[in-house]
Amino acid sequence: MIYAFSNSILYICFAIIIGASILSIIPKDHRPELQLPKTLIKGSTLLVPIVSLVPVLELAGGINVYRDESFMASLMYVWLHLETGKAWLVLALLSLLFIVLLSLKVRQSVIFGAGLMIALGMIVTQGVVGHSANMGSFPGAAAHIFHLVSVSSWAGVLLIVSWFSVSDRHWKEFIDWFTFLALGCIVILTFTGLFMTFLLNENLVDSWVLTYGQALLLKHLLYVPLLLFACINGFLIKQKMRHNHSFSPRSWWRAESLILISIFTVTGFLTEKEPAHNISQTLRGEEPSILFRTFTSISAGAEPHLVIQPSVISLLFLAVGGVFLFLIFYAFQQNSSPAAALSIAGLAIISVYFGLMSALSIGEEATLGVWNYEALDILTKIVA
Repeated sequence: MIYAFSNSILYICFAIIIGASILSIIPKDHRPELQLPKTLIKGSTLLVPIVSLVPVLELAGGINVYRDESFMASLMYVWLHLETGKAWLVLALLSLLFIVLLSLKVRQSVIFGAGLMIALGMIVTQGVVGHSANMGSFPGAAAHIFHLVSVSSWAGVLLIVSWFSVSDRHWKEFIDWFTFLALGCIVILTFTGLFMTFLLNENLVDSWVLTYGQALLLKHLLYVPLLLFACINGFLIKQKMRHNHSFSPRSWWRAESLILISIFTVTGFLTEKEPAHNISQTLRGEEPSILFRTFTSISAGAEPHLVIQPSVISLLFLAVGGVFLFLIFYAFQQNSSPAAALSIAGLAIISVYFGLMSALSIGEEATLGVWNYEALDILTKIVA
């Protein structure tokens, strides 16, 4: 769990650094007035090498068991000879460079322009040692890097504006350009997310047996209300501001940022688990997910072949989930609080989850398995 927590913090730090860098090079008349403590930027930058050190220490500890040397000697071996250790050294040096830049008395736009390049370097460094790079070589690394850059840009700007803006001026100008940025990020996130899903999973539905698959399903389900909140904050909120000049969109932006933080948390947990690229082998070393065992009556066995066969109950759950998703828009139109909309989004996720779990059954062949490989082949050719 420490590894999962540290990765969640790492993704939030990337988002804050990139978000602050982007907003600092945007003219002041195209964004709300911000009161962003410099200590937050420095603290986020300092946290990057600290939290990313956790997997390095874990790896050194695992190696030290088989070496007749001190732990420090094993740690030095990881730093100097293994890709994970070398990547950490690069991250540490880039973080130190950015902290030095922040201490200089230079124009903010210059500092954060350079900081944006440094942050991108950090993400590239992180991307080349991730699961996708290990399993998919260059296309996998590229997908991971673009995925991280897009989500950090979207989430970073959103987090900073929603929590650190001190004025309601220039919201319209901000929403005009940020909507296009968010749309571009959504397209990249969706494409790269699909690519990595097919790359890391032997079979999408079969993976739900594992803890990794359940976490991935939760991440996908969280993405749906996130898109709805993005639609509200990007399009519908502009109409409301035209009719009500005193309306402040800040609370709705904060609600969207909380969903993004939830996704970061689930993603951090995913990085701790072994991807579902060989499900039968993984099941020999661990039990099926406790969620899978709790919400299904299926005995998966060593080689599960799960298929989705909708029943009346599962369709009812899915229909209720669809109604809850519609109610998010209704809550906005009725001037309900964003907290109420978030609660409705949570109920929608639970309903759709129950619908999918109750629709599972054992089939002769995992039909999505072949489609996984065909889709992965197409996406790989596009990336290459």
